[in-house]
Amino acid sequence: MKEIRRMDVLSVGIMYGMTLAFMGLLIGLLMASIGSLFGELSGSSALGNFGTLAIILFPILYGGLGFVFGLIGALLYNLFAGWVGGIKIELKDTTPN
Repeated sequence: MKEIRRMDVLSVGIMYGMTLAFMGLLIGLLMASIGSLFGELSGSSALGNFGTLAIILFPILYGGLGFVFGLIGALLYNLFAGWVGGIKIELKDTTPN
């Protein structure tokens, strides 16, 4: 049994930020698709423009928030792990001898 005692705060922030930036891109693409569809149906270009803007803004917004909350989460994990212990995991070596 192994225990995760501490996390590198910056690396957790970066990974969480990148993960949420990717999610933001997917959501932005979905919003662009929906905006374009409804923009065409309604004859309004405002919805299509919002969709295009969402492809740019959502990854930046989600990535920035993910980075900040990843930092906060890792700091809190390190604090709580010091008090009650870290997450225990069992690892298996799969390397052939």
